Amino acid sequence: MIKNYLTLALKVLRRRPFYTFVSLFGISFTLMILMLITSMGDALFGANKPMTEVDRMVFLPQLQRYTEFFDTTYTVDTIVMDDGATRFDSTQRVEPNGNMNNSNGPMSYSFLDKNMRDFTDVDDYTFLSNNGFIDAYLDGRKVTLATYYVDANYWNVFDFNFLYGLPFGTDDVAGANKVVVLTERAATNYFGEVSAGVIGREMDLGDQKYRVVGIVQRPLKDDDNIAGDVFLPLTTIDPRQYGNQELQGPFQAVFLASSPGKRESVKKQLEFFATNFVMPPGSDFEHIRLYSGTAMDAFAARTMQTNDTGKAKLMVFIPLLTLLALFLALPLINLINLNVSRVFERKSEIAVRKAFGADSSDILSQFLFENLVLTIIGGVIGFVLAVLVIRYVNANDLIGTVRLAFSLKVLLYFIIVVLLFGMLSGILPAYRMSRTNIGTALR
Repeated sequence: MIKNYLTLALKVLRRRPFYTFVSLFGISFTLMILMLITSMGDALFGANKPMTEVDRMVFLPQLQRYTEFFDTTYTVDTIVMDDGATRFDSTQRVEPNGNMNNSNGPMSYSFLDKNMRDFTDVDDYTFLSNNGFIDAYLDGRKVTLATYYVDANYWNVFDFNFLYGLPFGTDDVAGANKVVVLTERAATNYFGEVSAGVIGREMDLGDQKYRVVGIVQRPLKDDDNIAGDVFLPLTTIDPRQYGNQELQGPFQAVFLASSPGKRESVKKQLEFFATNFVMPPGSDFEHIRLYSGTAMDAFAARTMQTNDTGKAKLMVFIPLLTLLALFLALPLINLINLNVSRVFERKSEIAVRKAFGADSSDILSQFLFENLVLTIIGGVIGFVLAVLVIRYVNANDLIGTVRLAFSLKVLLYFIIVVLLFGMLSGILPAYRMSRTNIGTALR
């Protein structure tokens, strides 16, 4: 029966080439865009290298120093005593007036080193500085590279795929050794190749020479904590920044909780620490606040430029989900309308089939199958188009350092979307077709 349905479906599609073209164009274009959105979403939020443990990570990008201002309100109560005397009682209430003097920014290495190493429910942690750039010189060419200063634990928290060489270790960090780990893109831009022969070669970074010890694969995720071109031991940063004893500086922290459920425990410990932190003498501020969160929290806060992660997520994801729903609904409604018009054109055909004994369930199954065949063909075309677009995007670095890819998860999402699209766009027209009245249709 399936073979007969397939043969009939292909004949129907060939019968009306213009309708078939319009339907396939709408389906393939829509599914291509959905594939690209899914791949981008996976790059942003998926558990991909070098953040396969993203579900366990807690990010601490900045600290706020603040002084809160208060207003004093006096309330006077009048009480008449038993002897007729009047007594006045005043109540003093001190409340925040909404004004605040504050300073936000990353933290100093000294602050992190002294205070951020002894939390429970943490398997590992790393301190890094990711807001620097450095000029590299080779044969008279200048290449500007995004520079990350990291500790040895960085390579434990973030599981980069090393194409060649190895990460630098604790001895390199302790000794402030001039060693560097490159991304494959940086290696290509500077040395013109990505090969084992690059390991051990020297780079002129600023006014210093660094020895290449490793080359990492381009990340499959888009995140500020992994988007560097070159990674250097944090002890090689400007000594003034490394030795800074203030609270704020160029560094931030990432904690790897013992399990996804323990992230809240880590966040609460950070909040408790900030609440009870005693400011150093002579400080211009009275308190600190630590802004920690998950990868999604950090993305929303960074996108909306706010520290209120709850509000930031609503502002980011509600419009995105609304746009996505509209994007799905419009072609779906268009395809349903096309299918409904096809139903009316095939009324006499359906009536003849019913006259020869076909029941409504047969008609319903046939039309749904035809629509699924059309959607699957459009899905294959959309898949091929998406592959070509992703290859072009990756080859030309159109979205920065991140690389789009097809994971099994993305492919599974794509198959589910194709099947749902075929079923939803076909169920109403198929039901109408199955209810065709023989007498009315044959007049």
